[in-house]
Amino acid sequence: MVIPLISALLVSAAFEPIGLWYLALVGYALFFRALSKNRRPVLASFIFGAILNGIVLHWSSKYVGALPWLLLTLLQAAFYLPVGWIYRKTSSLRWVLFTFLICEELRARFPFGGFAWTRIAFSQVESPLLPLVSIGGVLLLSFATLLSALALNRLKARALVLVVVGFLIVTFLPNNPTSSEKISLIAIQGNTPSVGLEFNSRAKAVFYLHRDTTRQLVKQKYDAVIWPENAIDIDPRNYPEVLADIKTLVEEIATPLIAGVVLTEQGSPENASVMYDTSGQVQSSYIKRYLTPFGEYMPLRKIAEFVSPYAKSVNDFKTGQTFVSHEIGGYQVAPIICYEIINDGLVRESANQSGAIIVQTNSATFANTAESAQQLAITRIRAVEHSREILSVSTVGISAFIDNNGAVRSQTTENISTSISGDLKISNYQTLSDRLGGVAPLLVLISSLILALGIRRKVSR
Repeated sequence: MVIPLISALLVSAAFEPIGLWYLALVGYALFFRALSKNRRPVLASFIFGAILNGIVLHWSSKYVGALPWLLLTLLQAAFYLPVGWIYRKTSSLRWVLFTFLICEELRARFPFGGFAWTRIAFSQVESPLLPLVSIGGVLLLSFATLLSALALNRLKARALVLVVVGFLIVTFLPNNPTSSEKISLIAIQGNTPSVGLEFNSRAKAVFYLHRDTTRQLVKQKYDAVIWPENAIDIDPRNYPEVLADIKTLVEEIATPLIAGVVLTEQGSPENASVMYDTSGQVQSSYIKRYLTPFGEYMPLRKIAEFVSPYAKSVNDFKTGQTFVSHEIGGYQVAPIICYEIINDGLVRESANQSGAIIVQTNSATFANTAESAQQLAITRIRAVEHSREILSVSTVGISAFIDNNGAVRSQTTENISTSISGDLKISNYQTLSDRLGGVAPLLVLISSLILALGIRRKVSR
């Protein structure tokens, strides 16, 4: 079982913070070789999935302990079992590729709404194949990565030539078009008094840091000031002094404020993105629709509380029901809150109904880990997939301006109070992936199925 271990190590290095995309091709090629040589392909596949996910998701153990991380790792590794089983039944790596893609889609949806953090495509932010996401979405990039690895596994001249030709063709694809329309934003990374699960243990502490940092650093006119998720860590409607501070601040800087706010509605917390106008009145409010299981709500609560003492401290958040955008400078800008960035349909809807995107996240819960760099990579891929410029702002970093072809124009360092300013260009362009919508993954799966079936066009003479 040494080869599955080595292949998992190589693939894990393709993910951030190492980010050597080509190691995924080598790693998966080696994994395909391991399946074809191993007498126990199901076990080999499980070991590969467990080692890969255990390494990439190790950040999840920093503050909640090893047991929840191990359980998450084993759950993710379970999606690799069908891969090995299919090879045992068919002895076909083409069927393995198809099964991989099916499992990619399944784990993005099940259980508890899915957890797609370690999808194959999310290791490929620096790959020359990245533009493919604008054609067929994330699954097409995963398919192309596995197909390239399959060709490498064969080590035949014809297959390798086809890989090189494919890469060259993709490099000639046109970039997503840019626009002259833009809005001017400044993002405040106010930092937190502490990190980990207790980052906001003292009421109003995170708010005061963001308020004071804004006063210090906002020295000119912008279309909006953006604060991250949980920047206002209590409901201003229940704290008149906080609401008064917000009104005073926006009047002083004469700029609207979009902040991550923890609202309370009928006794249940809501994770919200709220826009305050220059008089301090609420102009628009978006409630997070894709909640983080075991973080913002607790599935299987009795079991979870038995596994981890931290589960008892998790209050179930209320789920938002509708999409809401913020109007900035006359343009619609979609808010996406943290974990929502991995939900294909939600991000697509946000892009289709806006000209730019802001991602508000709180990385303090997993500060000083690979989580923030991995989320930035996912966000960059989404920018290309939907041809939308994105401002991602975090409490402790990394905060960044990303153009609609995935390039990071500017970014912050972590664990400091700072700001980052720039323009977001507005675009109404729809990529082919967006026009296809939910059909795009289906077309990718059909293409992979045709490959697995070995269908060849017969020519009559």
